[in-house]
Amino acid sequence: MEELSPLLRLTPLVRRRIYCFVGVASWDPLAPHKFDLHGRDTGVTEQPKASTFHGLLLSCRVIYTEAAALLYSANRFVLHYAHAHAHVAGPGLSEPPEPLAPLFALTAASLASLTSLTIVLNQASCHHHFGFAGYYSSCCLDRNDTGPGLVASWLCERHHAGAHRLPLLAPPSPVEPKGDGDDTDTDTNSDNDAQYAAAQLLLAVWHSAAARLSHITSGRLDLGLVCDIDPQHERALEVARSVITPLTLIPRLRDLYIRLCKTIDPRLQRVAQDAVSQVLRIPAAPYSRPPTRTTLTSLPRELRLRILEYTDLITPSREVTWSRQDRGYVIFYRDSEQSAPDRKYRQQFSPCLSSQLARTFIGCFCRRRHTAFSRTCTCWAPPGPALFLVCRSLCQDAQLTFFSGNHFIIHDYKADPSWEVPFLGRWETDHQGPAPRYDYPSERFAASQFLREVIPRHCLAYLHFLELVFPPYLPHSWPRAGQPAMQDWLATVDWLQDKINAPGLTIRLVGADVSCFSPDVYKTTITIADAEAITRSYEELWGSLKPLADNGLARFYAHFPCPWQFFGTSRNYLKRWKWLKAQRQVLKERAERLVMGDRYEELYANGREEPHESFWTWTHYAQA
Repeated sequence: MEELSPLLRLTPLVRRRIYCFVGVASWDPLAPHKFDLHGRDTGVTEQPKASTFHGLLLSCRVIYTEAAALLYSANRFVLHYAHAHAHVAGPGLSEPPEPLAPLFALTAASLASLTSLTIVLNQASCHHHFGFAGYYSSCCLDRNDTGPGLVASWLCERHHAGAHRLPLLAPPSPVEPKGDGDDTDTDTNSDNDAQYAAAQLLLAVWHSAAARLSHITSGRLDLGLVCDIDPQHERALEVARSVITPLTLIPRLRDLYIRLCKTIDPRLQRVAQDAVSQVLRIPAAPYSRPPTRTTLTSLPRELRLRILEYTDLITPSREVTWSRQDRGYVIFYRDSEQSAPDRKYRQQFSPCLSSQLARTFIGCFCRRRHTAFSRTCTCWAPPGPALFLVCRSLCQDAQLTFFSGNHFIIHDYKADPSWEVPFLGRWETDHQGPAPRYDYPSERFAASQFLREVIPRHCLAYLHFLELVFPPYLPHSWPRAGQPAMQDWLATVDWLQDKINAPGLTIRLVGADVSCFSPDVYKTTITIADAEAITRSYEELWGSLKPLADNGLARFYAHFPCPWQFFGTSRNYLKRWKWLKAQRQVLKERAERLVMGDRYEELYANGREEPHESFWTWTHYAQA
């Protein structure tokens, strides 16, 4: 009779501790390990490699059965379709028979033990399962007017090399112009057919993989599915439906996350949302016929507007931020100063990134950033087109509610990471000596772009509160008189005169201060001339709003850092805190008196106080 292995003579609790010690599972059940089923390095330096316990799994069948059950139940796994073709080809080496072969290699018992699996059929942006780069919730290769974020680009190059692909159905390269006599339509149709054929091949592989997942335990697996599709392709909707069809072959899931496009597309978003509801068997809200023919549009307008205030048109914080780098609306959160009931309400809309990090981030399935849907994403997203397309009167009511019921903060920062300032030129992290001299990096202000291109012209009169934020710039990078950006802004102010409701509008102009996350080049010692140059730029910005105040602007506030804070000995900011705080107040009063003139005293008359600082300010550490 074969003698029992010494390891198997130990108690199950001791054996589990040994398995955790060699890396089969994490010591912390709330922070499981992440493994790539193709064996690629996930870049998570704090977890052991699979090679450290591979020998243990091969020691004997009984130990394998026990350890494998723990391995697949206690960890998260990801499987990339593209990784099957990422190995080095050579003599005697052939492509694996199946791009998702690792899934077919798992035994039925291992499949039954799985609790978390993400299948990435195609990703056009970072999916964030590599190391701490998962901290970023937007694709690190996104481009903007001022260039890519330096930190994010470095992380992408280091952790995501080879992970990016073109969207499914996307053309392989931009279509070049054809000469006379070329049959452009024929070539385009041929390209579309080739892209569709490639998509069908991928879908066939995915269908086989979904059939293999029939061995999972019902109600146990969290499944993520990523297949970024080109929404511009004429067959995008057809392919999206084909992607989610195999999910019907899988037993009931514990949770499901679907992403169908890197960017937001309403048609594909509906496909993803319906798929999650169908697979998870989420019952639809019961429909009951109203007792009368009364509809929302038949109600008095005052009542309609009141009802619309309880929709997504009004954000939890009543603040909406528009970022030029992200080209979209976002909201920020701060709960520390909220009452308990209000905090509970606001937490319903906490960023899904924060909630998922708390339970180990599995990838970005955020509906605000992608065409994706999951039950864990509670991010606020701008209201979709459905509400605005019902009828003209309801569209106007919705626009009035959205633009009048929220404060709008306009800036150049990225939404995530929230401290990343616009790119002002190439600098080294260990920069020494005087700060480089860069001009203002754009020919337009973010505020000018927002007011002229983002808001419908007739909605400008609905605005009640507008906060215009300038990130920290190097001394000569602040916009100055005569520069294109300042000239464009002056023209925008003149253009706004008869389009806004000045007596009902409050404007706050903010010069964001540096923070502990700002690059060191923004904190270098400046000269007296530098400080004076910054002050003159401040005055140009303040003075530009004087015509609006002359036209009856309700209120104006200003917050700008003292330009003298980095004059003289560097990093003596804290030592001069009281003096700098007083100087900031002097600048504030100077700016508000310059703009409001004789009406300055009315700002704080009868106990009036300035509206509280925005949640964006708190989030970005923008004010000292």
